[in-house]
Amino acid sequence: MAFRFFKSQTINVAALGLVVAVPFVAYAMRVHSQYWPSIWWSVIAISGFAATFHFWRLLKMHEAPISTIAAAAQGYVELYGDARTEQPLRTPYHSIPCVWYRAWVFANVQNPSGTDHFSHNRLLEYVESQSTFILKDESGQCVVDPKGAEVIYFQARTWRKNNHRYVEEYLPANQPIYVIGQLDTRKETLSPSALNSAVRARLKDLKSKPEQLLNQYDHNLNRQIDMDEWELARQDVIHQVKSEHAMHAHTGNFLLSKPGDGHMFLISAKSPIQLRAQHKQWLLVFLLIAVTLLVFSLLRV
Repeated sequence: MAFRFFKSQTINVAALGLVVAVPFVAYAMRVHSQYWPSIWWSVIAISGFAATFHFWRLLKMHEAPISTIAAAAQGYVELYGDARTEQPLRTPYHSIPCVWYRAWVFANVQNPSGTDHFSHNRLLEYVESQSTFILKDESGQCVVDPKGAEVIYFQARTWRKNNHRYVEEYLPANQPIYVIGQLDTRKETLSPSALNSAVRARLKDLKSKPEQLLNQYDHNLNRQIDMDEWELARQDVIHQVKSEHAMHAHTGNFLLSKPGDGHMFLISAKSPIQLRAQHKQWLLVFLLIAVTLLVFSLLRV
């Protein structure tokens, strides 16, 4: 679906701008009346496209099951919790604690006429954080990789200094964050050296408990552990270490990232309830514009 390539703010600004600009430009250019039905239909199509986009967003949000982190099934999910970082992260110019940021520096180029106004801005620098952050709710936590996400309803600051304009957009640390994306178990393998080290430690502990060792592995009841019985104990310990590692990976080591199948990947500082309400409002706005213009066009026929 082509809608996944668009962002909400871009659609809203572009659609509203065209809805106003197209009739205004046509009127200013004194377009002949025979062309006005086509103009109105084009504006209706723009409004219909924007309304369909917000309806599609609502459907996508309903596709992802709402879940706590501990109960979430692997796959496409939506989660809501407090965001924090393992290592302190701050915005580059104002040092505001955050979990994600992007920032620009522009050079204000003065108007050649010598006035105090600036003719345009030249981009000097753009930076965006690449580090992961932790999302935590009452049931557990997961790691979020924000690369490739559409980040919305962030906080922003803009200020000017020495003919430069600084812009920072960021998600504050220790604040609620809503994320919709792909949840998977992080792929961390148990290396041979780590396996051997864990097995040696378990076998050493088992040797320090001779009665337990005999009760479990002295199958011929001669009060001694022979080579075959010791090998059986070693294989049991290897199996225990591997099982515990697999269980740990399954229960507490999740990564939420951009879906590989084109599904929406969204990070928002607003709750899912607020976000759905906003999409519904924009859907109604563009539907109202489309229906009003449709009725107006039909009445003029």
